[in-house]
Amino acid sequence: MNAGTLVYRLEFQELIKKQNETGEETKTYDKAFVCRAAKVKSDTYIKSGINAKELFDDMDLVFRVRNYPQIKETHRVVYDGNTYRIKLLERMAEDHSIRLTLEKLNP
Repeated sequence: MNAGTLVYRLEFQELIKKQNETGEETKTYDKAFVCRAAKVKSDTYIKSGINAKELFDDMDLVFRVRNYPQIKETHRVVYDGNTYRIKLLERMAEDHSIRLTLEKLNP
């Protein structure tokens, strides 16, 4: 993995559950980890299976980060002011990285 391609900043947040004295449980997200990432271009396939090799604007983003053990599938990710959930976390053995597929959450 080339360190020069890690130009984007991702903030990982974890769920914190707190219970007050009346028994009500509140859920909040708190910053757990910050790292740098490289954005991966996604390929689009047309129905016949031929690769169209074009970018499209969807609710999903794909990033590649170093293989940090702190990253969990239950984390949320904040990128460029938007919040995403981790849809798929793939650990790549060949270059010790993680490929993250993120899905944008409604504000």
